[in-house]
Amino acid sequence: MLKTRANFRCKETQIETKDCVIDKVIRLSGTEFDRFSHNLLRDWDFIRDNPIDTVVDAEGRYHCLLVVGDGRRDGILVNPEGSSYARYSSFIPNAEDLLTVGQYPTLAALNQKLTGIVDHIAGQAGERVAVDLLDLETEYGIDLMRNGVLLQTVLGMLDDKPEIRDYELDKNMLTLHCEPESAEQAGMRAADDHVAGTPDPAAQEEKPSVLKLIRDAKQVPRPPRKDKTTGRQRGDAEL
Repeated sequence: MLKTRANFRCKETQIETKDCVIDKVIRLSGTEFDRFSHNLLRDWDFIRDNPIDTVVDAEGRYHCLLVVGDGRRDGILVNPEGSSYARYSSFIPNAEDLLTVGQYPTLAALNQKLTGIVDHIAGQAGERVAVDLLDLETEYGIDLMRNGVLLQTVLGMLDDKPEIRDYELDKNMLTLHCEPESAEQAGMRAADDHVAGTPDPAAQEEKPSVLKLIRDAKQVPRPPRKDKTTGRQRGDAEL
């Protein structure tokens, strides 16, 4: 489950964006960032002291300051247009990720490969899963057995998965012990399968035949009923 923050708007017909260039990153304390995020139209010294020479360049890109805070994952893009307040602003979720992975394409590519490896391993079904790490090299191009840093990174990422209880590493074999699927998870998976058009295993059970239904009905005792001619009650033994 991923968690983030977002700025939702009601009944927007489309998502409008503008190409931006971050001229400078302003890092505030967490408390100061919180004050700024709740008072965007107030004059701020850090905006006045970091003027932006170009508001919109020849390519139509908006030049901005990215304001982030210590201990805060998100950020705010600011284009003051010559002012000391956030005349134009945009909320940027997970801005810290943008500052790390986003500005280094090589790191972004490596992050994508490691994420693919972890999702592949964690996506195996069953409470106990064995994975040969050598098989991952062919698909992802990373030899985890010869790179201890990347191997420890993958193991740390697996630790972040709540469904993985623990794991054992024996040479190139990685054995995972996963939490059994909860009733809620099973219900969500069944709902996803239904939406995707995957038949529910329970729905694929063979329906009882008409003959079986008749036989089962005969095994249920019927209440005594009156004989139409004599009025005497008759039970199943007399039928």
